[in-house]
Amino acid sequence: MTNDTQADLIRQAKDQLLKEMKRGKGSRFNASKRLKKRDQTRTNIVAYASVSVIVLTLLPVFFSTARWLESLIALLTVGMSLLILAFSLLQAQAQDPVKADQFHRCATEINELRRRLRAKPEVDSAELELFGRDYDAILRRYSINHDDVDYDRYRVEHPDEFPGSNEKQQADAKRHVTNVDRLMSGIGAAVITATVASALAASLASPEFLDWVKEIATILRH
Repeated sequence: MTNDTQADLIRQAKDQLLKEMKRGKGSRFNASKRLKKRDQTRTNIVAYASVSVIVLTLLPVFFSTARWLESLIALLTVGMSLLILAFSLLQAQAQDPVKADQFHRCATEINELRRRLRAKPEVDSAELELFGRDYDAILRRYSINHDDVDYDRYRVEHPDEFPGSNEKQQADAKRHVTNVDRLMSGIGAAVITATVASALAASLASPEFLDWVKEIATILRH
């Protein structure tokens, strides 16, 4: 093997390691952001559901509600209470803030190592092997791995780095990312919608509300 051939192989290996480091740190940064967002969303859902339970409990106190509406309110109250319990347990078990911090620190260390390697215009096989070992050591030091959606998000954000991917693969990655983003936000929206709908139904169906509307109409006529 000639010196030029060996140098080319080392450069290719260096480029491949730099690419792996970039994708690794990018996916872990995405994982950190995703877990922080998931923890915040779960906190918001618990808060929304807690307010919902209070509102639903007070509705029969302020409005005369039909029996079917009372049953619906009771069912929603139980559902919201179970939602609070489930999300509180999931949030405590997941420890998303701790994991998000680990992902962020791991990505930062990988990024630092990658900058050091990029700063070297030429490396020999021994130096490149040492950088590879340092990279493996960082990955071992943090015993958690990112999810597929974090890598898919990286693919969506950097399509130029995946020239071999066809349109279907890119579309599948984008769909995966979108579905994960919508899931948690959809639950929060459902909680708010159910609460507002119940409050409107209770107020519109109550005699007090109808009397109030009649009084307003009388005042406006005069």
